[in-house]
Amino acid sequence: MRTVSVKAEMALVIFCGFLSLALPGWQGQARAAAYPAKGIDVIVPFAPGAGTDLMGRVVAEALAKRWKSPVNVVNKPGGNTVIGVAEMMRSKPDGYTLLVDSPGSSSMQMGMTDLPYKVENRVFVARAATSPMAVVVPQNSPWKSLKDVVEAAKKDPASLSWTSLGGASGVDLVMRQFFAAAGIDVTKAKMVTYPGAAPAVNAVAGGHVQLGAATAGSVLALVSGGNMRAIAVTSPERVKDLPDVATTGQQGFAAVNVVYWIGFSGPPGLPAQVVQAWAEAMPEVLKEPDVLAKLARITSGPAFLGPEEFKRFIQSEGRAVQELMGAK
Repeated sequence: MRTVSVKAEMALVIFCGFLSLALPGWQGQARAAAYPAKGIDVIVPFAPGAGTDLMGRVVAEALAKRWKSPVNVVNKPGGNTVIGVAEMMRSKPDGYTLLVDSPGSSSMQMGMTDLPYKVENRVFVARAATSPMAVVVPQNSPWKSLKDVVEAAKKDPASLSWTSLGGASGVDLVMRQFFAAAGIDVTKAKMVTYPGAAPAVNAVAGGHVQLGAATAGSVLALVSGGNMRAIAVTSPERVKDLPDVATTGQQGFAAVNVVYWIGFSGPPGLPAQVVQAWAEAMPEVLKEPDVLAKLARITSGPAFLGPEEFKRFIQSEGRAVQELMGAK
């Protein structure tokens, strides 16, 4: 009997030893599976109130409800989006600091050599939503169409002032597409730079700048309030909330076709389980009636792309942007 007891005791010791070695791994897996275990910060590299911020907040709120954990929108405008993007790229790759990405902070920066990071080094997690852009002028402007702008600009291009967010933004992309399609020398027109689309739009509404662009949703209040006039939208069809505004295609400028999007990206080394958590949650929240209604109120809609599709989409858009900008 004593021999059996000794063997049993030895087996118990061995089993306990196995547990002591295995438990840390199991606990680690449990912790990883618990993501998110705390609040997440998503950086918007623009001022509050513009398309990136508005769409980003809708998605962040929905994810916070789904995960029962805060998803905080943190605005870091300035530096042509470099300030906000650089902070995200420097963050710990644990899934708790991500970027609300957009053309200005990704595809429009491809090919730039003076950045403190490489665009392709970030981890593209998911595209979430899209919105058409609107071209706007002050309410008292004599311009009622894109043709009116072209006629005035060709007579005196130096007199044309237009809003820019520093060169890398959906706003700049719309303006440059328009100038290229219209044969306007962009170097002769007056570029006025702002830290975000919201202050840029307010400058147009105030009559400080003659021409601007922004997501359709971010100009609705000013247009409906009679503070500003929309003269074109970049969508294939007219926008429901701006039914009297002709599309760029209808006005003979089909090449002006920017569809503004937002998505989420993270720093290099972002764990696969974090990417998976976002990629699985995103299409689900984008189906929720409340989310769809909130996106519709800002003239936006769901446009999910998973990590690999999202990355390929940005690479393709980046090549088109470089061609437009004359990059070699």
